[in-house]
Amino acid sequence: MKPIRRQGTGPQGGVAALAGIAVALLLAACGSSSSSSSSAGSSGLSNAAGNPNATLIVNNSVPVATLDPGLTTNDQDPGFDGAMYSTLTQVTQVPGKVAGTTEQNLAITAVKPYVAQSYAYSNGSRTLTFQIRPGLKFPSGDPLDAKAVVWSIERDIKLEQGGYSVLEETDYTPPLIKSVKATGPLTVVFQYKRPAPNQLQVLSTPTAGAIYDPKLVEEHGGVKKGSPNEWLASHDAGYGPYLLKSYSANHQLVLEANPSFFEPPKTKKIILNFIPDNETLLLDAQSGAADITLGLTNQAAHSLVGNACCTVASFKSRQAETLNFPENAKNPFFKNQDFRQALSYAFPYEGVLQKVAYGYGKLYFGEWMPSYSWYDPKVGAPRPTDITKAKELLAKSGIKTPVSFTIYVGQGDNIGKEIATAAAGAWQQLGVNAKVQVVSAAAFLEVVYTNHAGASVFLDGPQVVAPDYHWAYDLQCPPNNQFNDTDICIPAADKLMKEVAITTQEPGRQEKINKADEYYIEATPRVWVYDSELVAVLGKNVTSYYSSDLPDMRFWANG
Repeated sequence: MKPIRRQGTGPQGGVAALAGIAVALLLAACGSSSSSSSSAGSSGLSNAAGNPNATLIVNNSVPVATLDPGLTTNDQDPGFDGAMYSTLTQVTQVPGKVAGTTEQNLAITAVKPYVAQSYAYSNGSRTLTFQIRPGLKFPSGDPLDAKAVVWSIERDIKLEQGGYSVLEETDYTPPLIKSVKATGPLTVVFQYKRPAPNQLQVLSTPTAGAIYDPKLVEEHGGVKKGSPNEWLASHDAGYGPYLLKSYSANHQLVLEANPSFFEPPKTKKIILNFIPDNETLLLDAQSGAADITLGLTNQAAHSLVGNACCTVASFKSRQAETLNFPENAKNPFFKNQDFRQALSYAFPYEGVLQKVAYGYGKLYFGEWMPSYSWYDPKVGAPRPTDITKAKELLAKSGIKTPVSFTIYVGQGDNIGKEIATAAAGAWQQLGVNAKVQVVSAAAFLEVVYTNHAGASVFLDGPQVVAPDYHWAYDLQCPPNNQFNDTDICIPAADKLMKEVAITTQEPGRQEKINKADEYYIEATPRVWVYDSELVAVLGKNVTSYYSSDLPDMRFWANG
C-alpha cells in the first residue's frame, strides 16, 4: 500500500538550509539535466564469504508503526515485519548494478513459491490452489498447515485494515474473494468472483499474505472486527526466517535467525536501529558503525561516493515521490482543477531532481511510472515548470490569494521534507503560503487516509505491480476505495480500469491504460515529482544485499 519514508533535517543543517534549497531549486528548475545517476562507489561489494554467524547493523530513518504486517499501510513496515513471518509466494530477483547485489523483479508475473510448495490456477483464473510444504511448524510447535493459512486470510478479511485492502485489490463490493478453504491438511483453495491473476503477487506481500500462528494470536487478544490487536503491534506470531528478540518502539528492533526455518537467512542476528536524524545516519555510515544505511537524503548518500567506508548503490523501484492534494471540504481550493494544475506548473521539477534526488530518479507526469512496463513516455512525459502558465491557471481558477494550507510529512522522511520545502518556496510566487509540518508515523497515516487535513508528501507505489491494482488502491472512486488519498473520483477512468482488469489483448489493453492516464494527468490530483530509485549505503564488509520496496532482510549479509 502506501509508504512513509525518510524525514528530518538535511545534512547541511536544519530548516534554514532547507529554505535556502527551495530558492536554489526554483532558479535551477529550467536548466539541469534529468539523467539518472548510476550506482556509485566501489565496483562491487566485498567478495569475502558471508559469515552466517555475524551480526548485521542496519540503520533506517523511519521507525515502524507496528510489528503486525496486516495492520499497516506503509511500505517499509511489512517488509521489516516480514522477517518474522512468511507468505505463500515470493517475488523473484534480478542482478543489481553493483556486483554482489540483487533487486526486485518488477515484471507482473515475477513470482515463485515460498511456503507454498506449488500453486495452480484453474476455472479461467478464478480458482487458485496451493500445496503447502510439509513439516513446517511455528515456534510454538503448532503446525503451519492449511488451517493456519485460512485462519490468517480470514483474519485480514475480518479486520478490514491494510491487509484486507491489498488482499481484495479494493474490489470489496462484492468481495473479490468468494471463499478460501482448506480442502486437505496442506491444500488451500481460493475462489474468486473474477479472473484474479494478480493474486500470486498479492499473497507474496506480508501485508496481505503473512501467515500467523492462530493459537498464539487467540491467546493474546484474538481477532476483533475492525480493531487492531495491541499485543501483535509489539510481538510476533509468525513462522519466518527471524525470531523477535527485543523491540523498543521508535528505537530498535533485534532479530535472531530462526533455527527451524526451512531456508536459513544469510545473517544470524540483525540489529535494526531507527534513527530519524540525517546527520547521525551519515556519521554512522562514514565511521562504519552501520553496515547498511537506509533513508539518508540522496544528497548525503551521494556525498559518500568514492569514500572507502562504503558503496552507494541505487536500485529500481516501483515508487515515486508525490505531493498530494486531497479534494474535500477541509481543503476547498483543492477541489478546483485549475488551482491544482497551477500548483503543478509552478513546481521546480528539474531542481528537485538534481538538488534533492541528486539524480537518483526520473521525471515523468501521470499515474504510471517509467519503471512500469506499461508506461508510455508519450503520455506520461514530464510536466515543465512554467510560472507564466501557473499564474494564468490561477487566474482562471477564480481562487483568491493569499491561500494558506499545510503540507504534512511523516517522521523520518528526510527527502519528503525537502520536497515539501521546495514546493512551499516555489508557490510563494502565486500567493500560496504552504506550511511544512512533520508529524509522527501514526499521525501521518491519519492525515493521509482519514482526515485529509492538508496536502502531503510521501513515496507512493503499489505493493503489487499491475496497472489495475495500482488504480484500485490509489485513485478508484468511492465507495470501494477507502485508501484514495486524494479523494478524487474520475468515473471515465474508473470505467476504463475495470475493463483493463479483464482485457488481455493488445493494443486494446494499452490504449485503455493510456486513456485513463490522460484523465489523471488532466485532473492533476497530485504532483508526480519523480520516479524514485532506492538508495542504500552498504558498508565495506557487506557481502550480499537485496533491494526491494518491501525490505527483505533474508538476503543481507556481511563478512
